[in-house]
Amino acid sequence: MTIADRYKQKPLLFLVKVIEHAPDFQPEAVEAAKREIQSRKVDRADILKAARQVITEDIDAYLDSFSVVNDKLKLPKSFFLNEEEVKLVFQTCFVRWKEESDDMIPDSWLYVLGAGFG
Repeated sequence: MTIADRYKQKPLLFLVKVIEHAPDFQPEAVEAAKREIQSRKVDRADILKAARQVITEDIDAYLDSFSVVNDKLKLPKSFFLNEEEVKLVFQTCFVRWKEESDDMIPDSWLYVLGAGFG
């Protein structure tokens, strides 16, 4: 069974995740995911929704392992979303993460976020 055959059975979210995480996959797998999405003639809005979900999961994982002392905020790259869309997703995740963190000083994080993505 080829990669293309296996991907015919996979949900859209999986295919988008393969494309968004292209460095983690073989180039043939990424191309097969792109071709499968094209062959399904998926609505662009559905692709963007899946991409936002993948980026949200990535940002949540990044923030969970973020060290205030050692790390600098970095914006993830997306194949499907432009930089402004990724910034909006990041800001939403960041606000939620900040609210969930009991030991953060809220006012200083607004400056960190502003300085990081100015």
